[in-house]
Amino acid sequence: MSSTDSAIQPPSDTLRRGFDDVAAPSIAAVKAQLEQNPPFNERWALFRAAAKAANSEAAELLGAAMQGEKDSGIRYMTAGLLRDIAKSAPETAGMATEAIAKTLGKETDAYARRSMELSLADIAAAAPETAPTAAKAVAANLSKPSDALTRSLQAGQVADFVATAPAAAAQVLGAVTEAFAQEKEKLAAHHLARALVSIAAADETLRPAVISTMITALATPPSQANPVEKTFAAASALHSIGQRAPTEITQALAQQLTQGTQGDNSRRLCILGLGAFAEADKDCAKTAAKALLKALTSEGDALHRRHIVDGVMKAVHNGFSSQSAGGAFYAHLNARERDRETREKISRSLRQLGHKTPAVPMSIPAPKA
Repeated sequence: MSSTDSAIQPPSDTLRRGFDDVAAPSIAAVKAQLEQNPPFNERWALFRAAAKAANSEAAELLGAAMQGEKDSGIRYMTAGLLRDIAKSAPETAGMATEAIAKTLGKETDAYARRSMELSLADIAAAAPETAPTAAKAVAANLSKPSDALTRSLQAGQVADFVATAPAAAAQVLGAVTEAFAQEKEKLAAHHLARALVSIAAADETLRPAVISTMITALATPPSQANPVEKTFAAASALHSIGQRAPTEITQALAQQLTQGTQGDNSRRLCILGLGAFAEADKDCAKTAAKALLKALTSEGDALHRRHIVDGVMKAVHNGFSSQSAGGAFYAHLNARERDRETREKISRSLRQLGHKTPAVPMSIPAPKA
């Protein structure tokens, strides 16, 4: 072997492990160096060196340093270090979550906020006991300036946290309700509505508040500040809640319809919702049918009246009195109904019920000139 060959040696194990491992200082040394306010690159290197300890001492140091850090990039990357420590040392999960949540509450950089929220989600997945703190921190960000996609993702995260830790539902209800009421984008409105459904499912005591929020959204006329998709999101949410509490939703829809809900979409959704619950739940059939028959006498839209007839017939098939339905249909057909298609539908329904129809069809006056 030549002298040149002997000089070429494979790297040692120490070098292969990397310089950072060799030069990793103690936590006390890192803390002392951080107190000297080193420049950006040195601070980040020190943070990484401390993270290698992966213990509560390292988590405490990084949590305190992150809250006082001036650079948003280092802040969210430090949150990632805390996430890794929490996953490798579960006893540090609570400490890491508290530190990230506190920093997140004061964070002004949108990208850093989003990254910290994802770190909280990762920790909560590994340590479910941290979910309430994470949920509260993310929900608080719903009211901060952001795009619709970000708010949609935040709403989904809150729903996941609540599913993991039902105790978090009460802590985030106010923030999510406020965000939904103020939301102007249809995508975010849908996801916020789904988050409220998750809250209602997690804590039954919160269900009336969620139902009230959805009924308010359902009754609010569409506008630039209240897109029509928000109305449909509310109706969908009520239907989902009704899978667990059909009686409560039926009563809420019945009250809203009979009190004179304004707006075609709102009335139609109330009518269709009552029809669906009349068909699906025997205990709801009577309540739904009574509300629909009451609305039949004052409903101005012929299509809505036909939907009402369909809903009442579903209730009859599920136990509602055919005599009561037939009597109401007969009275309406004989005294009020002027739309030909609706008259034909009511007549067919009367025959299905075995009820008599008016002997002489009411003359339908020609339109006024």
